[in-house]
Amino acid sequence: MIEVSIYFKIEYKDMIVDVLLNDGYDDFYFFECNKYSSKLLKSAKEKVTGRIDFGKFELILKDEDKDGIINKLYVMIGKKELNIFIRNLEEK
Repeated sequence: MIEVSIYFKIEYKDMIVDVLLNDGYDDFYFFECNKYSSKLLKSAKEKVTGRIDFGKFELILKDEDKDGIINKLYVMIGKKELNIFIRNLEEK
């Protein structure tokens, strides 16, 4: 089993949820978070606070299932808009 962590601008949350549910993934977690980066700040709010509203989904998948969903999200949203990390898990 693997854990897939998907970080994204919060505006993509509903789109990602729709993709996950439509593809049969119904057991995943969502976390609100902030990205701090002076390079990416665009709006007045971001420039004042120094942060961008982000979200994070965590999915536990079989290794053979990861490429399909990751590639689909990259095609729909773009690689520059997503940060995806994969960790091997050992169930105890």
